[in-house]
Amino acid sequence: MKILITGGTGFIGQELQKQLKESGQEVVILSRRGGDFLWNPAKGEMDRRALEGVDAIIHLAGAGIAEQRWTNARKEELTRSRVQSSQTLYHALKQYPHQVHTLVSASGIGYYGADTGEKLCEESTEPGQDFIASCTQAWEGSLKGIEDLGIRVVKFRIGLVMGNGGGIFPVLQKPIRWFVGANIGTGKQWQSWIHLKDLIGMFQWALQEKSMHGVYNAVAPEPLRQSELNKLLAHAMRRPLFLPAVPAFALRLALGEMAVLVTGGNLVSSNRIQKEAGFSFRFVRFSEALKDLIP
Repeated sequence: MKILITGGTGFIGQELQKQLKESGQEVVILSRRGGDFLWNPAKGEMDRRALEGVDAIIHLAGAGIAEQRWTNARKEELTRSRVQSSQTLYHALKQYPHQVHTLVSASGIGYYGADTGEKLCEESTEPGQDFIASCTQAWEGSLKGIEDLGIRVVKFRIGLVMGNGGGIFPVLQKPIRWFVGANIGTGKQWQSWIHLKDLIGMFQWALQEKSMHGVYNAVAPEPLRQSELNKLLAHAMRRPLFLPAVPAFALRLALGEMAVLVTGGNLVSSNRIQKEAGFSFRFVRFSEALKDLIP
């Protein structure tokens, strides 16, 4: 199978292309710079040769949610980058000859809102009303045109990705390593996470399982409270965790609206990917993931 990856130069994309190549797949990267083929979603431009011989597309492209403070301009860019990249793919798939039968796209559990309290979020749960929810809704909605072309589309609402070398895990480790780790707010907020290896496996599973379509939550079966996550992480790193909690208002002062990414939480179900799609997790509990990430 020949697979085209958008956003393939990022944390998830780099590991995904490595694993796909090791499994014998042919992989090409579509990127604004540095990939096998170039595109410019802001202008709707894409090298048509990128689709030649491609059977499936993995769509990861989009500006990083937590890379910059959420000014109004940044929020517009976060949404626009996701929608424009999907629209550029749609127009290319509609205009140029191809053999693409599957598109697997990243999305996020932010669809449900940045803080959903004790509510269990399943794929059928209504979307949230805050910025991160509206951004994710626009992202998912921008893929409808591709579905209308008769291409099988799978969307993964991804939780906190735990892996070395990028993503949230090194960020969580840093304060604990320097003996300044602390809970955030009450520490009771739910953290729905997934090991990078399981996420990569999930993308591979979606490519081969033709019955999969629509939305799936990409989270481990056992979420945990933020305070428990910190406790397990500190224990694995052999560090104490003794400082008082960081007040939510202090983070809002420092980070602005973006603070909700760390002060909020989501309790998200993995039932559909397990029961309907038949996917088996390697890392069900956070403690199991830590044994792999911190040997």
